[in-house]
Order: sequence, then C-alpha cells, then structure tokens
Amino acid sequence: MNKNGNNEGSIRKRANGYWEARYSDGFNEKGKQIQRSIYGKTRKEVADKLNAVLYQKQCGDYVTPNKMILSEWLTMWLHNYAQITVRPSTYISYEGYVYNHINPTLGNRPIQQITPVMVQNFYNQKFECGRVDGSSGLSPKTIRNLHNMFHQALEQAKINGIIRNNPTDGAVIPKQEKKEMRVLSVSEQMALMNVIPLHRLGFAIMLDLATGLRIGELCALKWSDVNFKKHTIKISRTLQRIKKSMNEIVSGECTTAILEGNVKTNSGFREIPLPDKIFERLLEHRQNQLAEINYYGELYQNNNYVFAMPLGNCVEPHTMRDALNYLLEVAGIEHINFHALRHTFATRAIESGVNIKTISDILGHSQVQITMDLYCHSSLDLMRDSMNKVAELF
Repeated sequence: MNKNGNNEGSIRKRANGYWEARYSDGFNEKGKQIQRSIYGKTRKEVADKLNAVLYQKQCGDYVTPNKMILSEWLTMWLHNYAQITVRPSTYISYEGYVYNHINPTLGNRPIQQITPVMVQNFYNQKFECGRVDGSSGLSPKTIRNLHNMFHQALEQAKINGIIRNNPTDGAVIPKQEKKEMRVLSVSEQMALMNVIPLHRLGFAIMLDLATGLRIGELCALKWSDVNFKKHTIKISRTLQRIKKSMNEIVSGECTTAILEGNVKTNSGFREIPLPDKIFERLLEHRQNQLAEINYYGELYQNNNYVFAMPLGNCVEPHTMRDALNYLLEVAGIEHINFHALRHTFATRAIESGVNIKTISDILGHSQVQITMDLYCHSSLDLMRDSMNKVAELF
C-alpha cells in the first residue's frame, strides 16, 4: 500500500486485481475516524478519483457520499421546508408534482446520481406526453411551475450538503406563449349589465366588473369588509376549493376542501372605493339578503358573506363561474372565463384615463409594470380613435 501524508489518502491493489483508494472523512458520533474507499480497474484511475476528492475537500466543494434516493429527499423537503413556507394550495400542487411526475420517473435514483441530462430528458418527456392519463403533454406553464419547485428542492439539498451541484441549473424548459385574454367590448359589457337582474348572483358579476376582483377575493368578501361610512371594501382574504393533502385524505370522504386564507402578497391587502351607483346597489343587495335570512330563520347559517347561498353557505368559485356563464348565454355573448372581467375592468379604466398607478393599487399588484403587461389591452374602438387622430395630420 502506498500512503500519503497528512491524511491525504492511500492506494493499494486488492487481491481481486482491482485498485482501492482510501481517505479520511471526519469522525463519527463516537469519535472514530471515518474511512471511505474509491475503487477502479487501474491505479491511475483510482489515483485520479482520489485527487479529485482531495481537491474538492481543499476547495470546500466536497460532499459526503450517501445512498439517499431522490424520493426520500423530496418527501423530507415537502414536510420540513415547503409545508412551512408556501400556501396550502401551493403545497398541494407540489405534492402532485412530486408523487405524480418526479417520483415515478426519477424517484428511485440516488440523489447524487441525478444529472442535468436526466433532468432535461425528464422535462422533454413531460412536455411530449406527461399528463397522468397519458393523453397529452404538460403545458409549458405547468412544466415551468414543476421546474421551479424541483429547483428549490434540490437547491436546499445542495445547501444541506447532500449534493454538490444542482442538476436543474441550466435546464431548458418549453417557452410559454403569451395568450391574449379576451376583453368584453363596451357593447358586450352593456349587454351583460342588462341581464344582471336575471340571476341571483348577478350583482356579484356587476361588482367584479366595477372593481376587478379576483374570483377568490369576490367569494371571500364579507360584510365586515365593507365600510359603510367611507363606501369602500377591504380585500384581505381569498376563497377556493383545493385538493386535500395526501396525508389528510380519508377513504370514502371528499378529497377536496374549501380553503379561506389571506391574499397572496402584501400588495393584495387593499381598500377599494366603490362608485356611488355600485354602493347603492350593494345596499339593495344587503336588503335582499336580510330578507332571505328572515325567511329561512334558524335554517340560515349566517357566515357573514356578502355573496352567500340561500342558506348562508359560501358561494364557491365554480358556482360564481356558472352564474357568469348563464348570464353570458342569456345576453348572447361569446364565452369568456371569469378572469376576463378583471381584464375588462382594467381596460375600461385605461380607456377612461385613470392613472396606471391607481389601477395597479386597485388590482393589488406589487408593481405598475405588472398592470401594464397583463391588463392594459387596447380595444378596437380605442385604436380606431387613435388612428383617426393620427390621420388628422395628413
């Protein structure tokens, strides 16, 4: 055996003809020195491997070898890190990424053997045919979200000294094409307003057009959020139905649950002044709701929601969407999703000359640029007026 000084390792030829290099890797809990081995077919091979390890130790890049598989780390990361830092709905999506996508493909591999090529091939495969039912590939947005989560998990493994490099660094993910959100024209908006009285939740649609609330914010609105003196509403909560965590699902019970939580960001907490006409309609809506409360008596569960079901339960987002779809059909308007009401509000505000910063504050954006990029659509009528103004110069 050839030995180097200062615990720099040793090399020997084994009885089976292979070569072995040994080096010291600190001490165990009992204070006994830990020895690790490197094997190879030739002395040069193990010498090169040993030199690489010693160089990593000298530079501070060394990572102790371990046999942990990727799925073990991801489970640990979900419980110890993600669960205490992200919103419950985000955590549920993380569980789906891990248990439905990453683990079935890469989960049984040792975490230290995951390479950038493996990660890239994984993303490519998911883009081609990655849906759980095998019908098609995952969308670019879903893959981006999956990648962001995967990168966070492996970055924490790197910080913890489990891996030396993050194999998701440099991964190329499909480009997400920006989809133009359809905005109601002025005539379509007026047609929708005309049929508002035809549905019990019609005023909710009107309020959304007047404020640009997200659907979860609209459903979570309570009477305690209404300032009757200032004619404002305070936005602080959101309501949605989400899948239960895999640890919470009980056989035979519903796999989803209603979640009422705070808005995502500090800028999401905001107070919105209501136009006088809208506030008057809000008071009328309040009187109609009080009449329902009196009618149903003890059967009514008063949860203080501005928009409630006949017996007082919350109006879920899917119910609010159904109300919009019904009114669109009655008004003869081409289908739009609920978020288009938010876009429509921002567009009407821009067309009316409202200051961009004011619109951004009403929408709850952290930066004005977000408002500009996402919600400022030029309507055909506005573009035509602008072109006519330019034409006057000729």
